[in-house]
Formats: sequence, structure tokens, C-alpha cells
Amino acid sequence: MQKPQRTERPVAGKGRAGLRARQRGELLMVRAIAVVAVLVLLLAIPLWMKHQRDKRAEAQAGKESAVLSRGAPVPARPAQGGASGAVPMVAAPAVATSGIGHGLTFAVVVDDATVPAEIARLGCAGEPRATDRPLKDDHPCNHQQGDTSCRVVLPVLCIQPGTATKPAGAADATYAGWTGGMLAPTQPVMGAILTSAALASARCEKELGSGWRMANVQDGLNSGGLQGMRTTNTTLGQGTRYWVQTKDQPANCWNSAGS
Repeated sequence: MQKPQRTERPVAGKGRAGLRARQRGELLMVRAIAVVAVLVLLLAIPLWMKHQRDKRAEAQAGKESAVLSRGAPVPARPAQGGASGAVPMVAAPAVATSGIGHGLTFAVVVDDATVPAEIARLGCAGEPRATDRPLKDDHPCNHQQGDTSCRVVLPVLCIQPGTATKPAGAADATYAGWTGGMLAPTQPVMGAILTSAALASARCEKELGSGWRMANVQDGLNSGGLQGMRTTNTTLGQGTRYWVQTKDQPANCWNSAGS
């Protein structure tokens, strides 16, 4: 008579250990996939940002090409200045053309040491002086016809209007109109690209944020100067002038007489 064969039962502990090993393996696989996805994302973001910059550069080149087709040479873009934040003015070679006028510009005025560092003051008398078409020898800018060729590349002076009280120590000079707002520049742009106040203000809003627009003389209560608070992430430096607008005179790049 044959004896029944004995069937060995699996050890419960070994089954649980195998299950845990599989679960660990699956978890490690998920983690590895997540790490790879993060690395791919980190590589993709800079490429996407570069693509966006290239698109903006192409759009800018298209605008400058439109200006060029009217006979105005496109000057090389200046690099940002050193520690002082100054941006040198760049002018294109003179050519016989029409339709390119002059725009009004201000520059940073150097105040004494009592003026708080967070205050920015700009006006006609800032350095460097406007030399293309000054109103007269003792008046360095031209509120009536524009003083700087619109072929020149300069930052736009922008303002975020506000009602801030003038801080103690701010300049009380005649040409130091307190705006109550924030002042900051855009990246340099050829004046002829600014075909309207709305376009210039759109550039301010695009680069600096909602609520920013191109500064105008009237923001300083027609004092002939502008004074406001500096922002912490931009620099209003000496060594360059800034495009500003005046609403009551044809002294802007979009409405001044061509040269």
C-alpha cells in the first residue's frame, strides 16, 4: 500500500518578504521615473525661455525693419552699464531722410547727500546734456520740438502713479516735481520705434508690470522735472538720458517734425 505523498506548504514569512520586495521595487521604479521627469523639465524650461526670447527678438527686429524701410538706420543696441546702471547713448550715422523727428528726454539730476537714496530725480539739466536740438544754450532740452534724435537708442522712463507723500530730504528745487509714484526704466529702444504714447506705455507695462506707463512732464506738475521713488529691481543710472513725453507739445518721437 502506497503512502500518500506529503506536499510542502510555502512558508508564510517568505511570501510576505517577496511581496515587500516587489513593492519596494515598484516604489523605486516610480521614484526613478519621477526623478527623470524632473530632470527633463529642468532641461526643457531654459529651452522654452530661450525660444520666447528669440520670438521677442524677432518681433523687435520686425519693428526695426519697418523703421529701416522708411530710411532710418537701426543702431546697435547698447549693453547695460556697470555698477551705476548707466546705459550709453547710441546714435546711428546721419543719413538724408525724412519722417524721423526728435523726442523729449530727461536725465538723472545729481542731488546733494541729504537726498535719500531711494529718491530718483530727473530733468532737463541731468547729465549727459541733450545736444541734438536744445531749446537754447542755457536750456539743455526742448519741450517744444524734442531734443534728441529718434534714431538714438535710449530707455523709456516709466512711472507707476501713486499718492505717496514726499519723503523728508527730497529735493524742493523748482525743477523737482514730486510725482507721488515709482520711477523705473525699460530696456533701451530706438525712439522711432515708439510710434505712440500707448505703444511706449505698453512697453513699460510689459517689462515692469501692471499699472506702469510712460512718464510725462505733467506727472511732475509741469515743473520741468520728475521726482519719485526708485524701485528695488531696476536702476535709474547716470550716463544716459531717458525718453519722456509731453502731452501738450509736438515734442515726441510720434508727433514731432521729421528731420
